[in-house]
Amino acid sequence: MRYLIDTQYYDESKGAVLFYAGNEGDVWTFYNNSGFMTTTLAQNLSAAVVFAEHRYYGKSMPFGNESFSGKEHLRFLSVEQVMQDYQKLIGSLST
Repeated sequence: MRYLIDTQYYDESKGAVLFYAGNEGDVWTFYNNSGFMTTTLAQNLSAAVVFAEHRYYGKSMPFGNESFSGKEHLRFLSVEQVMQDYQKLIGSLST
């Protein structure tokens, strides 16, 4: 899973972490079109911003070119699976 971290306005002593759960597309597309979150909110909250790319979208293909080739691969395209991805990502970033 690809992800981006923007710490331009982050102040570790008081800042928040804003998490953007990926949509059906490339993580850079959403990052480049989310100025309110990456500038206004981040600056006002002294926040870091984390953007996560949703599995099966953008370049986060769990089985490469075969990701959409059958039920055995598509069974991992679910809300529960992607929420586990986000949980693991947040957990790994907080250590």
